[in-house]
Amino acid sequence: MADPGFMIDAARSRTTGERKEPSYIIHLETGVDKGAHFDALRPHLHGHSHITEDYEYLNAYTGTFDEEALDFLRASDDVEKIEKDAVLSLFDEVMDEV
Repeated sequence: MADPGFMIDAARSRTTGERKEPSYIIHLETGVDKGAHFDALRPHLHGHSHITEDYEYLNAYTGTFDEEALDFLRASDDVEKIEKDAVLSLFDEVMDEV
């Protein structure tokens, strides 16, 4: 079970509107071998495209991807969904409650 100290109330949090261009969160289907997925993705990573963080327990990862890499990910049966990465502002939420 997750440590409640690290839980974020995402429903009450809001984004600042800042976006880490062109950063994405890639959610993998349940049961996907992440190592094999990364091996298949590597040939499509060029220039500024790369994996920035691997979220082991969420079966997800973040990265910056060009259109070639995104096309590969969109077509992959390994991928459940792709989301644009955004910065959450928890401080503003706390200040609103004060």
